[in-house]
Amino acid sequence: MNPAAIQIIRELSREMRPVPTSCDPVLPSFPGIRAVIFDVYGTLFISSSGDRGPEEESPRQDPLRAILEKYGIPSPSGNRSLTDRLHDLVSREHAVARDQGIRYPEIEIRDLWSELLDQPCGPELEHAALACECITNPVWPMPGASETLVTLRGRGLTLGIVSNAQFYTPLLFPALLGRDLEELGFEEDLCLFSYQHGVAKPGPALYRILRERLDQRGIAPAETLYLGNDAHKDIHPAAELGFHTVLFAGDNRSLRLHSDQTVLHSPDALITNLAQLPDLLVPV
Repeated sequence: MNPAAIQIIRELSREMRPVPTSCDPVLPSFPGIRAVIFDVYGTLFISSSGDRGPEEESPRQDPLRAILEKYGIPSPSGNRSLTDRLHDLVSREHAVARDQGIRYPEIEIRDLWSELLDQPCGPELEHAALACECITNPVWPMPGASETLVTLRGRGLTLGIVSNAQFYTPLLFPALLGRDLEELGFEEDLCLFSYQHGVAKPGPALYRILRERLDQRGIAPAETLYLGNDAHKDIHPAAELGFHTVLFAGDNRSLRLHSDQTVLHSPDALITNLAQLPDLLVPV
């Protein structure tokens, strides 16, 4: 728990509401499901930018200098936007990783902030990075998120996460839902955040790790349901590894159908509200 960081998220977050989509729910029954795995951005949390990625930060303004001043961190010299410089560092690291054979790399944003500002990572730098994230990519809990998690955990289901994420992502839960991941019923070993592994979705690596860890618990892919808002990053790779899939089409900001990609697996179900999820699951 990081009380200072949690307070920053709370101070800089504002209520948002999902934008309805034109999708109709597809609600089959899934008997025998023992584990439910979630995406975070655009699924459990409304995200103004859709899916999370440091390279996708808003170019409309450059809030970094004001944020650095607030946290007592000297700004680098020069007139060029610090946001643009940060984007360049992200692009460089992605290129290096791809040259090493990692098709879908993930960066550690704190390392790049440290390089950008030429100082070691510490609380002030983390807080500045977090504040920038909250301002440029605001989030808010998806309606029904807490209630759905409580319902699923109350049924004895195993809960996990596979998400493109950074260090601040797990902090969203205590900051905006009032409980940390463990308190919400998530299993620590089944919470896979891309920044911790150096790889991102839609690559299969995180899903393979998930499959291995579920197997250690005696849970098969056919007994697992994965919920996400992106047909390419969430549904297709999860289905490739044998998981049941549900597309979350509850917010038009973040819904990614990728209709032009005809080779993608179709979801097994489609929900437009998180409250519909428990009704899909027939108790074991």
